[in-house]
Amino acid sequence: MNRDHLPKAKFLQWNRTIFVWVALFLPGVAGLAQDLHYSQFYGAPLHLNPSLTGIFDGDVRLMGQYRNQWAQVPVGYTTYTGAVDVKIFNKNVSDGFAALGIGYNHDQAGFADLRLSNFNINGAYTKKLGKRVYGSLGGQLGLGLRKWEADQVTYDNQYDAQQGTFDPDNPSGEGTSKQKLNYGDFGLGFNVRYQVKESYEQIDTSTGQRTKLDFGMGLFHLNRPNQFFTSLGPIKLPMRLTPYILADLQISKRFDLIANVAAQFQSSYRQYLGGLGLRFYVNPKRNEEFSIQLGGTFRFDALTNDSAIYPAVEARYKRIRAGFSYDVNLSKFNTSVDGGVGGPELFIHYIFKSYKPVSFKPNCPLI
Repeated sequence: MNRDHLPKAKFLQWNRTIFVWVALFLPGVAGLAQDLHYSQFYGAPLHLNPSLTGIFDGDVRLMGQYRNQWAQVPVGYTTYTGAVDVKIFNKNVSDGFAALGIGYNHDQAGFADLRLSNFNINGAYTKKLGKRVYGSLGGQLGLGLRKWEADQVTYDNQYDAQQGTFDPDNPSGEGTSKQKLNYGDFGLGFNVRYQVKESYEQIDTSTGQRTKLDFGMGLFHLNRPNQFFTSLGPIKLPMRLTPYILADLQISKRFDLIANVAAQFQSSYRQYLGGLGLRFYVNPKRNEEFSIQLGGTFRFDALTNDSAIYPAVEARYKRIRAGFSYDVNLSKFNTSVDGGVGGPELFIHYIFKSYKPVSFKPNCPLI
């Protein structure tokens, strides 16, 4: 049937019905099978891998991230994350440290205000494995809530084809279901860090000694919690795997090349991201750094065959790091509906760092 021949009200109600049933009751196809995601995935490290807890130069890190997608169509997505992690040192251990973190994620989408709220506790232990090589193992315990609003959903049966009108008091003809569910969650991860210099060593900014590389993988939903709103039977949330490589490569006194790649595998869902950036240091002096970074990333979703590019800008000043990107979606749906535009994304980090005597050598110093 050509949708252009349908009455406008009928077409809107039909689209709403399709969206609700796909998002709520077909977790193997859409919504429930797919976790929230960020284009700037490196801005939400605890969502990427719990073993990245404590992997930063400092003592305490505060993080926040916000994303708004599909704002111009009636199934918009709003996502935000907040997190904090802290290192815990033991003066009797010279080659390792522990770290703890807490995080909160919220995602909301569509006519039914389908929501995901997740509170999690993260823990990791980092140990020196060799010269300038560090290994980390981490875990995550979470409590999730999914919810949707039935009074904001409309159905085909509420449309009177003979009268050409819509009556919200007409029965929907759909089966009953729960409007919210709670579940426990569990995840693990590992990370390996290589860096050219220790943080307490004298750094010569002209010889590539800002260079560092992280690679690893997070494994989430290992307990496969139930995600079904109806009483027809349990449907398990698929595990999510997130392999990645995060690289900062110093190429001169004032320039670094940034390369980040990641993937997200969850049931039949496959997402791939790869990006490059160039960072310029206005001031490269240690602990007084001021830098500007320009770059871009390409994202491809294998399940839907959709893709996007997004330019990104990032600034760092001393202990503050902030990044902004804007998705330019390349799928046919995006082009026909909103001119190819996806949405903005913003993240910000702030690190607290206590200054210690020059002679002090911390456990597993990270740059």
